[in-house]
Amino acid sequence: MSVEATTDWRSTFPGASVGCLLMHGVSNAERSAALDERLAALQTHLRESHASADRAALANLPAIRAYQAHYRPFGQTYHVLRQLESVALKGRDLRSPGGTLVSAMFAAELSSLLLTAGHDVDALAPPLVVDGSKAGDRFVGINGQARELKPGDMLMRDGQGIISAVLNGPDQRTRLSERTRRALFVTYAPAGIARADIDDHFDQIVKHVRLVDPRAEEIERIILSA
Repeated sequence: MSVEATTDWRSTFPGASVGCLLMHGVSNAERSAALDERLAALQTHLRESHASADRAALANLPAIRAYQAHYRPFGQTYHVLRQLESVALKGRDLRSPGGTLVSAMFAAELSSLLLTAGHDVDALAPPLVVDGSKAGDRFVGINGQARELKPGDMLMRDGQGIISAVLNGPDQRTRLSERTRRALFVTYAPAGIARADIDDHFDQIVKHVRLVDPRAEEIERIILSA
């Protein structure tokens, strides 16, 4: 797997990192009893860990603060903060309707608080390039709606266009689906998130995926730093 970063990304986001985790032999089934059990345990842990917290306390978690520093200039709130609040404080179910791969990724996101997009490798067109968004950048979001990116965001492109961005999430063309057998997980980490945190996050994703597919292989992980 070849992933490059532009000089513009490196100069615009000093201290930031983007990690890529490639796995083969995966599936994206609707449900998995083993993964459901893990998700239920994580839900309980999150609710117990943050039982006395409110939104302000969650927003003060170190990883959340790092992402909020990226989101705030765009007038937005880190959406994993909203998701954590929904699961930990409001009782939302952790299981995702997008299938087991999406649930595995989402569970790791709420545990580590690191933003991740999932892509079907067989839908990608090399090369993969980490870049910064510019005026006029557009792509079709995972929900099928056209999105125009705000300049100054972190994103990844392949040979056919933008596949994901921090503020706008993943695209529709390369989304994880029931046909996915090779998956790429891309973690966007602003300054303040350590490389070791990304590795720990990827370890969690691998463990969750292997609850569904014990023979799933981790092929490669790459972490680019600005």
